[in-house]
Amino acid sequence: MTIGAGHLHLGKKKSVVSVFLVEFIRIHTVISWCAFSCGAFILGMSSLSISEYLGRFLIFFVSTFCILSFTFAINNYYDVDSDRINPKKIHFNAMAGGRISKKTGSLVNLALVVIASLTIALLSNLGAFVFCIFFIFWMWAYSAPPLRLKGRPGVDIIWHFIAFVILVLWGSFIAGSLGVSNWLAAISLGVFSCVAQVWNHFNDYEFDRESGIVTYAVSRGLDTTIVTLKIIVILHVILLVPLIFLYSLQYVLTIGVFISGILLGIYVANTKRKALGSSSAYYFPIVLSFAVYINCIIYHIAVLIGQPMIGLPFLAK
Repeated sequence: MTIGAGHLHLGKKKSVVSVFLVEFIRIHTVISWCAFSCGAFILGMSSLSISEYLGRFLIFFVSTFCILSFTFAINNYYDVDSDRINPKKIHFNAMAGGRISKKTGSLVNLALVVIASLTIALLSNLGAFVFCIFFIFWMWAYSAPPLRLKGRPGVDIIWHFIAFVILVLWGSFIAGSLGVSNWLAAISLGVFSCVAQVWNHFNDYEFDRESGIVTYAVSRGLDTTIVTLKIIVILHVILLVPLIFLYSLQYVLTIGVFISGILLGIYVANTKRKALGSSSAYYFPIVLSFAVYINCIIYHIAVLIGQPMIGLPFLAK
């Protein structure tokens, strides 16, 4: 099948929609990143009034979805050559596989930016619009030359930290409020993203080195990368502590989620041990952190509905 004068070539088993969602914008990752920002939007709400927040949420969701889709699509656009020879990535980059032309890719990327900007403009809020433009710029800077921060070992890790801080603050800012929980969650998630990035570099070390791709792991070596990973994991756990005390020990439900996170984290780490060895231990703080972030949302909703606390009210915000 050919669409747009040969711009999109598909096999019999793949539809246009499937290629666009899976191999162009990486829909699974877009949705997971959107989930973090949606959680932050809830943390920024000052009431549970649907009439007050439905329109604002729709504007937020459409713009966020477009910005994140642009993030991964523009990455695919500039990674065509390297992804074409990478067996792990060629199936996730429609342009590298020849299923979408670069011309079509550039037009769709432009459309995503325009839609996001115009959607945010509906809020008639200059601050939100400026934030939107910076958000788009930061996502563009990761992949696009001349900056191309992903190609600068160490800087790409810092990029991930800032990107996730922006992602969380963005959701709360559009909702209308930035509280203590928003900032704590933003910084913690920023460090969490650094863990994921360094871990990816560690796992892709052999291929990246053989392919001439200079990542943090390739430039610093595996020993230094492992030490860096351990330091970031420890920092991430430390940053979870205030979130645990402030928002996980206040209600029966949050305490239950927190304990479940501990048990599930231990189970997942033990399950992965045979396949990954010592690196399976990283799964414990990852699973635990998700439980803590969920508790931040549960806590905020409980406060909005006036649910009395049973935990540590003297630590509550």
